[in-house]
Amino acid sequence: MTEADRELMKRYIYQVTRRLAKDQREETERELEELITDMAEQKGMEEALKELGDPAAFAQKYREEPGWVIGPEYAEDYRWLLKIVLAAVALSVVVSGVVQGALQRDGAGILTEVVSSAVTGALSAVGAVTVLFMILERKKLRVDFRREFSPERKPGEGKAGEGKKGDGTAGKGWNREGELSWVPQLLPPVPEPGAVVKRSDCAVNLAFEALLAGLMIFAPGLFGAYVFEEGSFVRTIPIFNLEAWGRILPVLLLSLAAGFADDVVRLVYGCYCRTVFFVCLVSGAVQAVSVWILMKGLPFFNPDFMEEVRMAFDRESGKGDLLRLFGTGRLESLLLLVIWACILIETGVTVYKTVKYGKKSGG
Repeated sequence: MTEADRELMKRYIYQVTRRLAKDQREETERELEELITDMAEQKGMEEALKELGDPAAFAQKYREEPGWVIGPEYAEDYRWLLKIVLAAVALSVVVSGVVQGALQRDGAGILTEVVSSAVTGALSAVGAVTVLFMILERKKLRVDFRREFSPERKPGEGKAGEGKKGDGTAGKGWNREGELSWVPQLLPPVPEPGAVVKRSDCAVNLAFEALLAGLMIFAPGLFGAYVFEEGSFVRTIPIFNLEAWGRILPVLLLSLAAGFADDVVRLVYGCYCRTVFFVCLVSGAVQAVSVWILMKGLPFFNPDFMEEVRMAFDRESGKGDLLRLFGTGRLESLLLLVIWACILIETGVTVYKTVKYGKKSGG
């Protein structure tokens, strides 16, 4: 077996085993290596891998649960992400219900609101994640084929030496119907350790974004100062400008959606590559503009928050008290700079790792 054949086999095995549970990967890798080696000795490496077929579909033979809604290449990530999003939405609804129940003590009304919010949030989460993965599946396939086949090539033209549509030699890229089919050359390289995007990082980011979105949708009024008199809850002084919430919420959700899409793409691709880099740039730009609109174009914070706190608690803010920044515009400017700095750092890291590993990672 040549070194090139061994590398091709290594790529195929990696694309199969990365879609399996951790406790299956080692044994499956040994089995596949033995199977592919035997097949390659009889018919050659490329023909052996073509006979096995798309590694995403081949991996389904080792999985206990098939993917029903999304194609096999994305089914695992889809189910995994859906669990995180639904858990975050459920947590936001529960937190909202518990806090409101503790403050208002209206059990029946709060229970009805919690159930309604849970159903609405769950349906929205399932719909959003499903639509996002449907879009990603189409886009991903197109990107994969573009990497190996020239975009100018038309059906039936094929690569040099690959044959044309209808001449009996179709199979490497273009099939007899003039459609692109899976071939071993489409296997991306096994990424270096530094190029791999940690799934745990994506999980934390996605859970936070989904949780924050749920709280902003269902209970923005929970954020603020709670006023009690003689041990009884009186009211909440909201930190956000709820009077303009109808204009604020869409912009806020757009920013969170951009970050959510960025993390989903990182999760799906699993390594730094051109696609992750491009999505990161678009997401960062959307977030930067959205944050600017929130902080400078809209009254994101309650302009009367400081005055209401002073009156309710009979306190004066001292030197260094962040409450003094409310109503001056300086708090918004400070947060804007901090968020922009975070976006720039994230983009810089992505640029660096894409330049360093992108060519080897593909995508």
